Amino acid sequence: MTNHYSNILEKLEAEYRAVERYYGQTVYKLSKDGFVYLRYSKREKAGKEKYFFGLDKDAIERLKRFDFTVILVCGEEDINFMLNKDFILSIIDGLKISGSRWLINIYNAKNVWYLKVSGKKRIDISDFKNRFDLMFSKIIYLEKEITKEEFREEKGKPELIELSETEKIKSDLISSSIKSDKPSLFEEAIASCFKFLGFECEHIGGAGNTDVLVSIPYRLIIEAKTTTRGSIGKIYFTRLKQHKEKHNADFIAVICNDFEQSVIRDAEIEDSLLIQTKLLCRLLDLNDEYPLSPFDLKYIFQLKGLSKEEDLQNLRNRLVTLKEKIGNLSTLIQSIDNQKRNLDEIFGRYKMKCTALNTSTLDKIQFKNFIDFLAMPFMAVIIKENSLYYREVSEDVAMKRLNKIGGGIYETSK
Repeated sequence: MTNHYSNILEKLEAEYRAVERYYGQTVYKLSKDGFVYLRYSKREKAGKEKYFFGLDKDAIERLKRFDFTVILVCGEEDINFMLNKDFILSIIDGLKISGSRWLINIYNAKNVWYLKVSGKKRIDISDFKNRFDLMFSKIIYLEKEITKEEFREEKGKPELIELSETEKIKSDLISSSIKSDKPSLFEEAIASCFKFLGFECEHIGGAGNTDVLVSIPYRLIIEAKTTTRGSIGKIYFTRLKQHKEKHNADFIAVICNDFEQSVIRDAEIEDSLLIQTKLLCRLLDLNDEYPLSPFDLKYIFQLKGLSKEEDLQNLRNRLVTLKEKIGNLSTLIQSIDNQKRNLDEIFGRYKMKCTALNTSTLDKIQFKNFIDFLAMPFMAVIIKENSLYYREVSEDVAMKRLNKIGGGIYETSK
């Protein structure tokens, strides 16, 4: 039996890593991102690009509580349409059901792809052809991770939470990146993204101008490129270099859904950075994982050519190292008790505890800096007297104080 979905499943596996069948033969769960519902149709007649699909009512009823994308596979060719939850639910709203399915017709007329259902106007869906990057473009998160048994038995109704500011920005970036008739929307979304990341910037746009200008803490001109066909094949780097000189900028960045190889080669030669929209979204995810500063991101903007996932991984590795050092605080506090001890004795106790826990250690200079910071009067975690250190509070209270101090500093900075 022919597997019409093998190529799609391979792509999904590469992108989401965890792909698991959940319901029937064509509903899959993708890691924590959501679900996909795969449907296939062969051509109605030879020579005509016309396809008919049936959406199973039971499958949609199960899925509509969660975030999902329907992928319609047209014939034996590489023609797939990615339609997200909101789109599908709007299509079937009020649509008469045939048996246990809603019927959908997709056809090509003069190189435009249309979706048509009974009693409603046809819809141009050309922009959704083979657009895997548009899956889950409006993201809805579940309150908790569901199990296979919960999904099958429909135990309870998971609560939905409001989109975070990060997810709203990501949704705006993805949805506006294909609106070539309204490029200013993508430019505005990029400006909002950079402001959220801590930059001072402004949306300029218009003929002969840079689209977005970042001015503080360093200067960066950003060219925003929308496209409905997936990738862009031409960028006028000479003009961008003129913008860079005009605004006395340090870096050039071009943001688009994807770039052809010729553009990537030109960017390397012209000392310019190319950023895919999806990678910018992942940068926002990294910022959620560990708050970034514009100075952290300078590492990215100094790169040339196409930015890659490994570049984000390198940035993440730097942050992980810092997080590991901060994670040492608990072990460090455990090494200090109510007995007055000098630095060498406490450092020895600390190294023994790290060895027992099989964790990395701070060097002695870093260690001293940490305990001197914790011994500052306003911290009230460690006491220092004549180069001797000790604690008057329990480890639990010490950690709670650190948590409160950190939260208080954040709240007063708002």
